[in-house]
Amino acid sequence: MIVKNIAVSIYMLFLSLFSFFCRLFGLKKRVLIIASFPENTTAILNEMNRLNYYPETVCFHTERVQFDQEKLDFVTFLPNNLASKWKLIYYLNTSKVILVDNYYPELAAVSFKSGVECIQLWHANGALKQFGWEDNSILERSATDKKRFKAVYKRFLKVVVGSDEMGEIFKRSFLLSDSQLLKLGVPRTDIYFDKALQQQKRTEWRNTFQADDKKVVLYAPTFRDNELAEAKLAMDFKLMEEALGNDYLLVLKLHPAVKVDVQSLNSDFIVNVDKNVALEELLAAVDILITDYSSIPFEFALFKRPIFFFSYDLEKYDKERGLLKNYQQVIPGPISKTTEELIQQMKTTTPNDNLVAFSKTWNKYSDGHASERIVSYMKELLEEAK
Repeated sequence: MIVKNIAVSIYMLFLSLFSFFCRLFGLKKRVLIIASFPENTTAILNEMNRLNYYPETVCFHTERVQFDQEKLDFVTFLPNNLASKWKLIYYLNTSKVILVDNYYPELAAVSFKSGVECIQLWHANGALKQFGWEDNSILERSATDKKRFKAVYKRFLKVVVGSDEMGEIFKRSFLLSDSQLLKLGVPRTDIYFDKALQQQKRTEWRNTFQADDKKVVLYAPTFRDNELAEAKLAMDFKLMEEALGNDYLLVLKLHPAVKVDVQSLNSDFIVNVDKNVALEELLAAVDILITDYSSIPFEFALFKRPIFFFSYDLEKYDKERGLLKNYQQVIPGPISKTTEELIQQMKTTTPNDNLVAFSKTWNKYSDGHASERIVSYMKELLEEAK
């Protein structure tokens, strides 16, 4: 651990020195995007394309995140890897508008010039588990780590929110003030308001699943840290098939980083979806969602269809990672800790007013026009540039 901390400190020192040099260059009327997830970035770039608005735009992205570069030919796409960090630092110091969708330690090495706007476009429009400064693991980190975390949070000059509740979470998690909240809605939700597209996706995926007249159930559990090496799925799939196989089809969608052999689970009842298939591609075809602590319910609630929470490790997860203090009161569906309990709930529970209220609360500013508002906001910022 000591060696790792020393290596990180040296790395950050190098970036800070290079950043100081890059500050000698002037600001450009440029949009810089750093993306670890495709959804929000894709929505914004598509909106820029629709509006024929093409400022200089550079997007650094991880290898796992891919974009339709042919369609978005006005964007310069660059890999966000170790070899390109010097380019990233240069663009961070010379771009007028910066969009980020995650925690990036490189931000701690940069001191933004006057007039720069760095906007945190978080990759989820709601949160049931704690993150940032509220993550329980923060307590175990070194003083140097904590200082770096705070330095990164200070670079989030604005943060886009889809609800007042998420705004409060961001304020606690990133140590922000109310004035830093942009209540514009979450771009990744815009797609769910396109009814024609959603009907098309529903038909396509139900045909792919060969669902016929069965109800499609999506099981999308939260990623757990210990699943990087090995994952053990807690659900009893055999029991699920025996109880529900005649009327339901179970679609399994795991986090891309999870290591588990799910191909062996494929059957007439279980369909394993490729880990890289985007969730927004699937949700229209889903009649019932089963999850635990992920942010998927905040989007799926827009369909007003039943959600069940298979939270078999609730106490353990809360202790290790941390959940919202009122998790059990916030979620819009029943909790089960065993497969038997889950099956019984699925047979007897129907959507209720809590689901509608949940969606209305957490998607307050997400109305299908979030991308349009954000592009308009970016345009105003760029036009103010000297």
